[in-house]
Amino acid sequence: MNIKIWNFDSMTCIKTLSGHEHTVSCVEFSNDGNFLFSASRDKTIKYWEISSGNCKRTITGHEEWVRCVTLNDKGNLLASCGDDEAILIWQPETGNQLNDLRGEHDNKIEKVLFIRNPKSKENIISSDYLSSFASKLVSNNDQDNKEGNEKSEEEKINEQFQAKAQFLKEKNKLLNKDFLLAAARDKKITMWDVIGGVCVKVFHGHDNWVRDLAEHPNGKYFVSCSDDKTIRIWDLKTGNSAKKINEAHERFVVCISMSPKCKLLASGSNNLDIKIWDCN
Repeated sequence: MNIKIWNFDSMTCIKTLSGHEHTVSCVEFSNDGNFLFSASRDKTIKYWEISSGNCKRTITGHEEWVRCVTLNDKGNLLASCGDDEAILIWQPETGNQLNDLRGEHDNKIEKVLFIRNPKSKENIISSDYLSSFASKLVSNNDQDNKEGNEKSEEEKINEQFQAKAQFLKEKNKLLNKDFLLAAARDKKITMWDVIGGVCVKVFHGHDNWVRDLAEHPNGKYFVSCSDDKTIRIWDLKTGNSAKKINEAHERFVVCISMSPKCKLLASGSNNLDIKIWDCN
């Protein structure tokens, strides 16, 4: 029920954070490293100040065990998930709930992960599964041409410029959107437009509980692991499984971590093994 802060130089515990009333299942540092968020089986999220070790706020809203918390790249959104099959979106510092994402999963949600890499967002925006603003604009312009009189060549060129400008404007809006991945025991991975509250893609493929997710640093893929003993690499552009590592471990693959600098992936299993994978 405690959280310990460690100094990596001396390998000593410099602070213990106490306050949760049950198992602590996840911790997440703020982007500046001065604060910490924790999720617990006591159904709460706590917001800690590292320097003092004090709990600044207890965030409530989940009805069951909170399994995971994650921050977006700007640090202004916090997502949480748990056994109540809900994904809740919070304003981190105030603890105000901004959205409630549910309906796609019908079992406990193990993991949520914000897409933080700008290249990943660009691949999502131009993906086969996300609606293309360019095609919508072309469709709308074609409809206008049918309904109106025949337009001059100059008017057509002006409309094309306007359509392109509108597309770039909408694309910039999309780049500022936040996308969230969720992994659950119903064998599914979902992707959400966080503020819009819309599930934009469901990734099917695993044959058992999906335990963990990791974003690939090149922006083209994300990685998942499962109790089906596999690790899957998913293509963000197509939404398809690009690679599957069968029998990655002898038993359940319960966690993964991707190195942001080296092309290496670590995976852990409840058969007591940790494996390091070459992602080239």
